[in-house]
Amino acid sequence: AQSYCLKNPKKAIFVMSLGQLRYLSAIKHADIVLGNSSSGISEAPSLKKATINIGNRQKGRIKAASIIDTKCDKSKILKAIKKAYSKDFQAKLKSVKNPYDSGFASKKIIKVLENIKLNGILKKKFYDLDAKCIK
Repeated sequence: AQSYCLKNPKKAIFVMSLGQLRYLSAIKHADIVLGNSSSGISEAPSLKKATINIGNRQKGRIKAASIIDTKCDKSKILKAIKKAYSKDFQAKLKSVKNPYDSGFASKKIIKVLENIKLNGILKKKFYDLDAKCIK
């Protein structure tokens, strides 16, 4: 990617890391998230953006209707891009639901953790030492 950007400075730029806020802002202004990153699966649907998920790195994950899976093949990727820009797909994006963004995640996590029994999970016993004996 970096070498492509250096050879084509009018078409692309290379940024090592945008950070979370700039990255999400960039997605907000993009038409499509294209690649094999988990952010295309977990974050782009909340921003109502199409994701073209290339390859099988995200195989097995729950995916929103805004995600188009495709193989790593130029003609298949181009076909997926055409689909993402189609009127039908663009209309579907407006009502897409992100399965990872149901709200109140912290409260749900706390509720699960409160109900987990932790008895007997340690394989090693720990002993509290008297602070007086440590010098």
